[in-house]
Amino acid sequence: MIRIYICDDEKRVAEEIHHYVTGYFIAQPTEYEVVEFYRGEDLLSRAKKERAELIFLDIDLKDSHGIQIAQAIRQFDKKVKIVFITNHTNYKGQAFSVHAFGYIDKPVDRAGIYEQLDEVKNYLLDEKNDVIFKFDTTEGLIELELKDILYFVNENRKVSIVTLSGQYAMKQKISTLEKQLLDYHFKSPHASFLVNLDYVTDIKNYNVYMIEGIEIPLSQRKSIEFRKAVSEYLAQIIRLCKEVSYD
Repeated sequence: MIRIYICDDEKRVAEEIHHYVTGYFIAQPTEYEVVEFYRGEDLLSRAKKERAELIFLDIDLKDSHGIQIAQAIRQFDKKVKIVFITNHTNYKGQAFSVHAFGYIDKPVDRAGIYEQLDEVKNYLLDEKNDVIFKFDTTEGLIELELKDILYFVNENRKVSIVTLSGQYAMKQKISTLEKQLLDYHFKSPHASFLVNLDYVTDIKNYNVYMIEGIEIPLSQRKSIEFRKAVSEYLAQIIRLCKEVSYD
């Protein structure tokens, strides 16, 4: 899910940005949440409790300065994408110090908001592909990049992690792993398997085919849900590729 915070002391502007964000996700279905704030301190308080992927932040807030709020957020969140909303260009040097993701000049428009959302989605996809997880295996605690994992399989009361370069055994439940990796395009086609959708090449009848000739069973109970997950993931990849080619 993509969580987006909007902070502008002009309610009209915040609502306008919210409207554009909603329109964007209607055209490109993705689970998302948008929360509006009209005071910098309210934004800061919420961001400490629940992090967002993207913040649209007005630089000229009445109760505080947007740069100061961004500096405070950076103390506990280095990854959130901060897009400044401003009437002035002279703040852009200061914004560089808090690693601003982008800028939108007032009055805001649909094209500017959509451009930022496109870029954020591309960055988030790249970040997911580079995520490193720690796994407690029979060989000890190891770190693996999720993009290197082909699938997990439950066999002999242990789960094997099958990667591009090797295999590791660990004590874990497939159902638990699926919950942990819910946001990282891993899906279970069968009670004993959890696969990386990046490596699925085809589905025929009740078999899932992956790279290197790997064949995994698809249970009848999970068939509809798994096929839908694969279709949605492929549609997302195709859409992002088109956006990049248009740029």
